[in-house]
Amino acid sequence: EVDGLNIGQCTAIVNYIGKKAGTEGKTPEEFVTSQMLIAEAEDLYSALQKFQPTIRVGLGGQNRDGSWKGDLELFNKFWSEGAPSHLSKLETLLGGKAGFTSTGQTVGELYLWAMLHQMKLVKSDVFAATPNLEAFYITLEQDSRVKKVLSGESTYGSWEQYFV
Repeated sequence: EVDGLNIGQCTAIVNYIGKKAGTEGKTPEEFVTSQMLIAEAEDLYSALQKFQPTIRVGLGGQNRDGSWKGDLELFNKFWSEGAPSHLSKLETLLGGKAGFTSTGQTVGELYLWAMLHQMKLVKSDVFAATPNLEAFYITLEQDSRVKKVLSGESTYGSWEQYFV
């Protein structure tokens, strides 16, 4: 709950933060780019949930919603085909720029970065074929505010890696 609102979906929360913080994009074009990145981040998260083990559910295990996590074959296919396809599209969207928007820090870019970070934690060479995406990732990773969150020094406290 925040500002008297009970917000219960990730994309709604992210959009609310973007609106309050003024990070939803400076122009209509940046706004739509940020929204596309939020949707892409959700797609990546969904794929990770299906194919990547977590601290609670291993390969082939049953998720809380009753669905089943993929097996080793699907895991390998995700990392050899699915993830590279998503990342190459993001590389193309970057078009050689440092960020997807003029600030490189819209709410969509930050949310996408969080999903990319989850991927990097489980596959250190995840950006091997996408140098511009890696540069985008590193720029945010080196931001003092991001470092504060990752180190557990923010008001949120320490984090536990979810995907393993």
